[in-house]
Amino acid sequence: MPGAIFYNKKLLGQIDETDFVDQQGIGDDPLYNRFKSVEAVVKGHIAPQYQSFLSCPYYEDGDIYWYGDVWKEKPRILSELSGPEKDKYNRIKTETVEHYRKALASLNGLEYQMLFGALKHISDNFIYCYDDKVVMVAWGMCPDPHRHNSNGSFFKEAPHLDKKKITFDFGEYGTIDTSKSERYQPCINREKGDRLSVADIPVIKAKDGYEFVGWEPNPIGYEVSDDFVFKARYNKLHEPDPDVDGTDLPNETVWVTFRTGEGGLLKGETSIEVPKGYILDEIDIPETIANEGFCFSRWTPSVNQPVNSDTIFTAEFEPNVVHCFFDAGEHGTIQGNADIVKPLGASLIDSEIPKVSPHKGYKFAGWSLSPLAALTEDRVCVAQYEEDLPWYKRWWLWLAGLFAGKGCLKWLLWLLLTLLLIFLLSWLLRGCVGCSGHRVVNGVVPIDTVEGSGGSYIDDNGYTHPITDETGSLPGSDRVVAPVMGEGGVLPPIVEQPGMPNVMANRLFLFMENENDDVEALAKDFKQAYPGDQYSIIGCDKEVKLLVIQIPEAERDQIRQTINNRIPNHKFIVFDEEVYEINGFVSQSAEDVGWHLDAIHLKQGWTITQGSPNVKVAIIDDGIQAEHPMFKGRIVDAYNVFTQNNSLSTGVGHGTHTAGLAVGSSDFYNKGASGVAPNCKLMPIQVFDNKMCPLSAIVAGVMYAVHHDADVVNISIGPSFPGLNVLPVEQQGEIAQTQFQNVAALWARVCKLAAKKNTILVFAAGNDDILTSIPPENRNESSIVVTSVDKRMYPTVFTNYGPCSDVSAPGKSIYSSFPNNDFQSCDGTSMSAPIVTGTIALMKSLKKDITVVQARNVLFSTGADVFGWIPPMVLVDKALEATKSGNFERITREGRSVPDGVDVHLHSGKVPVDGDRIVEITTPTTNPIPNPQQGEDTDYDAIRRKIAEYKKKIEELEKLLPN
Repeated sequence: MPGAIFYNKKLLGQIDETDFVDQQGIGDDPLYNRFKSVEAVVKGHIAPQYQSFLSCPYYEDGDIYWYGDVWKEKPRILSELSGPEKDKYNRIKTETVEHYRKALASLNGLEYQMLFGALKHISDNFIYCYDDKVVMVAWGMCPDPHRHNSNGSFFKEAPHLDKKKITFDFGEYGTIDTSKSERYQPCINREKGDRLSVADIPVIKAKDGYEFVGWEPNPIGYEVSDDFVFKARYNKLHEPDPDVDGTDLPNETVWVTFRTGEGGLLKGETSIEVPKGYILDEIDIPETIANEGFCFSRWTPSVNQPVNSDTIFTAEFEPNVVHCFFDAGEHGTIQGNADIVKPLGASLIDSEIPKVSPHKGYKFAGWSLSPLAALTEDRVCVAQYEEDLPWYKRWWLWLAGLFAGKGCLKWLLWLLLTLLLIFLLSWLLRGCVGCSGHRVVNGVVPIDTVEGSGGSYIDDNGYTHPITDETGSLPGSDRVVAPVMGEGGVLPPIVEQPGMPNVMANRLFLFMENENDDVEALAKDFKQAYPGDQYSIIGCDKEVKLLVIQIPEAERDQIRQTINNRIPNHKFIVFDEEVYEINGFVSQSAEDVGWHLDAIHLKQGWTITQGSPNVKVAIIDDGIQAEHPMFKGRIVDAYNVFTQNNSLSTGVGHGTHTAGLAVGSSDFYNKGASGVAPNCKLMPIQVFDNKMCPLSAIVAGVMYAVHHDADVVNISIGPSFPGLNVLPVEQQGEIAQTQFQNVAALWARVCKLAAKKNTILVFAAGNDDILTSIPPENRNESSIVVTSVDKRMYPTVFTNYGPCSDVSAPGKSIYSSFPNNDFQSCDGTSMSAPIVTGTIALMKSLKKDITVVQARNVLFSTGADVFGWIPPMVLVDKALEATKSGNFERITREGRSVPDGVDVHLHSGKVPVDGDRIVEITTPTTNPIPNPQQGEDTDYDAIRRKIAEYKKKIEELEKLLPN
């Protein structure tokens, strides 16, 4: 048996490490030796009901022992189950693994590496099932199929052991103290080989005149081998002898104190009293929490030795850093620091990389390893060189080599050259060719891919670079969007903020408060105030009046606080470049394919109109598969905000799906897929660069659509606020009123510009299960915000809800076009929004000048009542009938009251009444452009504190629930 004690754990079995290959690890350490780190990731990102999935390993002399939660029913291997029981645990396994993989998608750096490694090999042969849970052993490793195993199995199960009776004899001078815990019993049963812990030992209350001094022998850590009796020992109290100072009296207990060194904190009890000679149990030792940039190293002195006197244990932390070394190689020298020290998992920025001065006759060709990739271990980057010959010498050497050939080789070279020239000529003479060399397909040029850092291939949307000279003069274009990728395909540093959208750590927005101000003058003044190459303008919008600047990551907070004072002759707001996300995902449900088409009365609506080709619908998204049969003859004015042309990538399929829902062909209606407005035109606009969408990109996409006469614009992407749904509605309402005001000001201006052109913007409400009024783009009256319902006419479990939502639409298991020439069901408010967008396109086909207010009134007044705190669901036929008749009056739901404590003073606020229906607040107020203080307005720390506070309250309430 291994010499290990794990609280509330039992041994499932063991393996021989030599029987396994592909053992995942961190550096040279396999994951089973870094379980504390893996466990910290699990506890930080996995729901409590799934945290026991990865069993607890213990390594000893080549064997790895695996422990699972203490069980009531005997554990059995999943692969050996059958019938309904197998179906049950297969379902539990699927739910568990899916939960882990969703958590994995939100991680990066070392945390991602550890959890990904733990989940790399999942086999039913190593999953134990019991007590409605699944526990995986031998995780992070794969059995060696070529290794002979004499036992016929790679995993040796723990043998069934007889129960042994352990008795605590408290004698005549004491009783069990039930005030400490009612679960203590004088007799317990334990299997042979189990070790007793503090949780097994009853607390004794001595009778008057006696004191309890311990058990004979010490039961802590005792390995059960047979029935056994522990006897309580007491001292009889007596009056102290005045002639004796007490120094010779026995001291049977000692105090243990825990403290922390620099670099971390402790969580738990930091001072306990234990019997003399006691060996600390795992539950006695407080949890260590390392500060950023540090990792826990050890306890000093060791906590594994008996405690014989009062002792202070200190938690030691070490800086968690790695080195990136730069080697000049043979043909050059390094200019700058050749040894950069960074926190583990961090990335270097361009300004930190030393310059290389090549020797004469050579030119620097790059580094042997990318210095910009995340540092997970020490790295050595060696400079690479190429001979730097003048062009005419290279040309002469090539010609000389060509003509110096002899016999067949020379003629073969001439033949190849001739074929090459013919090919180039045919290429030049091809008609209808896009700028990248691809043939235009339905108005779109498929985008090229290029090799990025680490050998991966990325979409060629260009890379981030300054758009001004040293004077700050902006280019002639009205708007320029910086791609996400840096040179060489390197991602920017991303700051992940629980409860708030992620932001780019090396970019800032400068948004001018006065819409008539001079953004070109601001650009010049910025470069005068920040002249260095490390401060650059990488994006602009002359109409919206904004600049996007790139600055050193380490200076972001300081610049955000001081830039207004350094450029005092302009009024502008400073905030972060947020990263927007897709509000939809592939469906796992089994709803009827195409159910949404009947639910919205689409065919009945088509008896009035199927749309007009004079109506253009813009889809702001991640790209499109233009050759999909759903889009034949429909695409016009395709645009990529990064490349400023019609080169679009396919993306992950989100744009293809949403475009099909809005204006896809009706040819596939009988298969369950159709656009709501199949006769209208489609304007696909790409705002994603390799699965990431900067806020500046989505703004530019909307403005392109507005200026190219889009009648309706669908925006099924937006900021994500994970974790805010734990807060009560009142707290969420407070956040909506007080936070994210700067971004709300930006969107208010964009929507105002769109309204001037009578372009209707349709936003997906979001999938965070929070108030719709929290995402700042939803807070103005110049747009329409869409929530989602399922087939039962209930709100979907993910949809945002409440104030600022205008209409709902089907959003669960929605079938539509998908790459490549395929169809797929997806979930999300992303799917609901284009259904409404297509409906508005049909309304525009009847009345081209219908306004956003008129459209909102019609959709709300003619929609079907739904359950829950969301507005009515769109009915296409009823909306078209009202539009055709010119009835744009808003019909409200009467006889409803507004609950106390709920903020409704935002446009089109809807609040819950009578438990399941909705009501409109008939006095909506427009949310004007606010005038927040200069600089960042959002108190991220306050929001994080609220989330943590309510999560703690939830955990406390859960503890009170019966098991």
